[in-house]
Amino acid sequence: MAFTGDLEYLHIVDIIQLLHTTRKSGTFSVKGPKGESRIIFSNGYIVGANHLNNSIRIGTILVKTNIITPDDLKAAFEVQKKAGMNRKPLLATLIEMGTINHEKAAGGLKKLIEITLVEMMSWTQGTFTIDTDAIEVSPNCRYIPDKMEQEVSLDAQMVLMDTLRVFDERERDRNSGKQVPSYEELYMDVIPPENTVKTRGKGSLTADDLGLADLDHLEKKIPKSFSLEELFDPVEIHRQNLRETLDGFSDEEQEAFVSFLKKVTSDAHARKRKTIPEDNAKALLLFSRDKFIKHSVMTICKYDGILVFATEDEEELDSIITQCLAKRISPIMVFDSPEISERGFSKEQIVTLRQKIKERYPMVSTIQLTSPLDFTFPLQSYHDGVRAVFPRPAREHGNKTFIENMIMFLETFTSYFNDVFLEEKELPATDARMRNLRDRVAAFRDLNEPPEISFALLQSVAGIFERSITFVVRPTELIGEKALGVNGDRTTGPTSAGKMKILLADHSVFRDVIETGKTFYGESEDTVLREEVFEKIGEPLSSVILLLPLKSHGKIMALTYGDFGTKESSPVPIEMLEILAHQAGLALENVLYRKHLKKVSQK
Repeated sequence: MAFTGDLEYLHIVDIIQLLHTTRKSGTFSVKGPKGESRIIFSNGYIVGANHLNNSIRIGTILVKTNIITPDDLKAAFEVQKKAGMNRKPLLATLIEMGTINHEKAAGGLKKLIEITLVEMMSWTQGTFTIDTDAIEVSPNCRYIPDKMEQEVSLDAQMVLMDTLRVFDERERDRNSGKQVPSYEELYMDVIPPENTVKTRGKGSLTADDLGLADLDHLEKKIPKSFSLEELFDPVEIHRQNLRETLDGFSDEEQEAFVSFLKKVTSDAHARKRKTIPEDNAKALLLFSRDKFIKHSVMTICKYDGILVFATEDEEELDSIITQCLAKRISPIMVFDSPEISERGFSKEQIVTLRQKIKERYPMVSTIQLTSPLDFTFPLQSYHDGVRAVFPRPAREHGNKTFIENMIMFLETFTSYFNDVFLEEKELPATDARMRNLRDRVAAFRDLNEPPEISFALLQSVAGIFERSITFVVRPTELIGEKALGVNGDRTTGPTSAGKMKILLADHSVFRDVIETGKTFYGESEDTVLREEVFEKIGEPLSSVILLLPLKSHGKIMALTYGDFGTKESSPVPIEMLEILAHQAGLALENVLYRKHLKKVSQK
């Protein structure tokens, strides 16, 4: 079924979130003055995109970001050409060829989607179409949705948060009068594939070209008064889901639960939920194979602005936690009740996975759901350091009161989550980390020279990141001072970084930190970062970096840079590093004050 409507009445962000949370498959197309862009969904995940009639291609992005070479791209085109109508999307082709892995494919796809969405978000006029029957990557390339999701897929909420950040940065630069190059200029086709239909110049497109002339004749057209929820009818979505997941219950029992979910969403609308969570938000990570639980929890949490991620795959769980922490979102891990049946996980599997999460991510709190008939597992869970244990109803214990008990469970669970758990600190520190913080703060008091203080801060960063550099801040540039882990192992001692210089004339992530005075931690595609840092020390495996300012008397004196080198990104206690930087700044002020007094006394 296809729907069309005007961008004036429905926002792109809301549409993408709804496609994600309702686990829809299909094509979301947006037509505007410049052309048409499309985002492809499979089970709520983004699996493909086309930017403005293919004006920017995934192959070009992979080449421009040094993921593949032009020769790799030519070879993939040849494979696609030989496959004819059975050809697969370029990413799937490159993966099968062994040219890239899933992680690099996801990185390229994420960049293409980010570029596409940033362009779409700037449109205030135009139309959109949601076709839940069509899965088409390009006119000559159709692919089975399930296989697309297996090859490479991205969580829509994660992509959306990054896109909004980039969009805000570009709008801020435009409003300040800076030149912001178009993505078409940055990602001009390196090897146009055969049979490419080139778009015409600006201003030459007509209503017929864009299909706008026929919109009134489409089967479904959304009137101006329609709301987003009416587009999909969430009540009917609930009914369809419950017919599958509560197939052993009567229509009356299913309808009672539908009414409960409808009331939850209606109450949330009255509270005017937030579309995208702000910084320092919380995320609920539900590890479960139970479709009923996953649908229910996502429904009752999403309207409170709480990110909910549900998975039954251990590798995906690890990826979600890493991405959340990189975006300074505090994840709360929820393990579903273990069951010996085929659709659940055994107690042994849950205990083993809980231990892995605890060792890798000690700052992530855990909630365990259990059977109300199990006595020993809740006690074992508390013994293993679980934050809270909730008994949840199970159909295996009888259908008579299951619906009533499940409603009570969900109400209690969300009340606890909202009113108690979210009030705790974002990243609770362990006793060992607090002792380490205390010792490092105390060490600053014994330092007598500014270089000693900046080096002590560098050592603190090097305790977490594989590579770290101290830059001294000058009026027009940053000058490298010392580095750890850049020219060898970080444990072998510091090396000089005096040859590194970064000009502050152009906009960059470095200048942003200097101007705002705020720490930067996260992924960055900054051009200055790539040209002035990565080209000299090598590009890290992960694009997550740290820029930690050292201030004295309100002025930034130095920046400490950190990245993960050849290793994957891992959780970072940003608040602890900011406390250390603050203490280092106070120590620096004291040193400079003592030097000033000494000079005065000598005169």
